Amino acid sequence: MFDIGRALWFKGVMKKIPVPYSEDFLTGYRTVDCENPERAWIIQSAIREIADFCEPSLCSRSDLLLCHTESLINSVEIDAEVYSVARRAAGGAIMAAEIALKQPSFALIRPPGHHAGRNFNGGFCFFNNMAIALYVLLSKGLIRNALIIDIDLHYGNGTEDIVKDNPQIMFRNIHAFQREEFLKKVESALSDATSYDIIGCSAGFDTYVHDWGGILLTDDYCEIARMITSANPHTFTILEGGYYISDLGKNVVSYLKGIQEACL
Repeated sequence: MFDIGRALWFKGVMKKIPVPYSEDFLTGYRTVDCENPERAWIIQSAIREIADFCEPSLCSRSDLLLCHTESLINSVEIDAEVYSVARRAAGGAIMAAEIALKQPSFALIRPPGHHAGRNFNGGFCFFNNMAIALYVLLSKGLIRNALIIDIDLHYGNGTEDIVKDNPQIMFRNIHAFQREEFLKKVESALSDATSYDIIGCSAGFDTYVHDWGGILLTDDYCEIARMITSANPHTFTILEGGYYISDLGKNVVSYLKGIQEACL
């Protein structure tokens, strides 16, 4: 279990950032080649000096049903390995969201989730980790509302499908072709951040200049995390995309340092 005393402020700086993570995420389950276990391995190796790793539980079926249909869940359950790891990923998102009620967190999880809708999935996603985490908090009465910021290269169509009719959740997807425009859109999306009980960031690092997106620099991830956490410290981030393995670790380190800087 995560010990909140191990990652509190030290001389005004968050000593370590709570990171839900499991070695289950290194499983070579059925997926496409680019969404492979090496992504999780590279990141956890890079961030170990600033991360306080904590083992998430499996998400319950009742939690899945808050966001997905029985038929979708059954279709994933056919592959027992995928079903188990996907439930662990959703459990990691829930843990990160619960931690964020006290301090910022980052969920190092896979498979990603923002392309999984209420009754469909795709894009390497099986269950919508972000939506599940927020619906669990809402169902427990732990929050009244939430803001989702999606900075992945690809549109979070699954997240939008699930939350679009829920007045308690605001979904904002960031899309731009130039890095300056991208950063300005993040800033604009946070203009009313203090009116939400929690912010969830779906962080795709495929916007990186050497990744598919070709937009952001490593230091930009630090700035994005700093902006989000400064706008509202009740923030959690979950891993979505990011496939340029050579620099993926340093990009996530940059993001986590942005969280730390916001806590000065």
